[in-house]
Amino acid sequence: MFDTTTLDGSMELRVWLEGGPQRVVCGVTEATTCQDVVYALAQATAQTGRFALVERSRRSERPLAPSDRPLRLLARWGRCASDVHFLLRRCGPAKAATTPRGSTAVQASPPLERVSHRPRRPPPYDEAVTRLAAGTHHLLPPRGGDPPLQGLGDSPSKQPPDDYSELLRVVSLQRERLNKIHEELAQKDAELSSWEEAPLEEQLHLSRQEERMLHSELTLARSQLATCEARLLQCRQHLCQLGHELSEEKRCQGGEEDLSEQLSERRRMVAQLSEELREANLEALALADADHKHWLEASGGFFNRPGSTRKIIGSPRQLESAVPTSKNPNGVWV
Repeated sequence: MFDTTTLDGSMELRVWLEGGPQRVVCGVTEATTCQDVVYALAQATAQTGRFALVERSRRSERPLAPSDRPLRLLARWGRCASDVHFLLRRCGPAKAATTPRGSTAVQASPPLERVSHRPRRPPPYDEAVTRLAAGTHHLLPPRGGDPPLQGLGDSPSKQPPDDYSELLRVVSLQRERLNKIHEELAQKDAELSSWEEAPLEEQLHLSRQEERMLHSELTLARSQLATCEARLLQCRQHLCQLGHELSEEKRCQGGEEDLSEQLSERRRMVAQLSEELREANLEALALADADHKHWLEASGGFFNRPGSTRKIIGSPRQLESAVPTSKNPNGVWV
């Protein structure tokens, strides 16, 4: 089903005539009803009688009520709107034309009662069968309600007496056709369900296997995560221990440096005290040399110190170098 939009915002509706060519109805809007379309086509084709607009798809067809709006019906089909066609079907015998052939304008239809809201998708076939009586109610002679679908030149007084029987025959034929279609649809649905059961069971089996595999992988991942957490805790403890050892080693290195500095300071002090002691010994020896010089001259170079049995050989100035010799192997006696 193809529709094109004109400059004034209206649409073009393509309708197939039963046993005839295709017709295009211009100026169709959302407010245009099926009765308006039937009136326009009846005027354009110069045909009279009772007509019904039928909605035909790939699997089914159903008669439309005069108050139905074709554009809204197409919108409810959605993406499948291209598979829907509108067919103008005659419901009664043809009559003489009473309108000029050149007139193709769509006349305004009388106000119709509001129809109930239809679902967004087409109804199933069983619902279409049960609603067939309601759809064909508009094709029966009027009883003070909506006007019937007829040509512009027709009037209720000119209808033949066998219209009602003709309508009943059409309704029975449509009902038989719908019943056959419903049976075929049920058979196809059974076959489709039987075809889909095996893949679904196999897919369910594969899904369960995949679920068990994922569950085992999840358990393994959790165990690995627990192991990694334990190792991480051990590494943290070892790192803390290494940090304590490093700080202790730094503290020991600092203490060792302090001890080294103290030892160096004491060695320097010992060296300084040794130097001072040596200078003091030299000064004491120089003073003692002046006091005992005459004793040494009197003894001819030898001096017997009181309280000492050893003899000092040579001058006292030579005591600075206390090196053991053959005559004095023990060094200097002070």
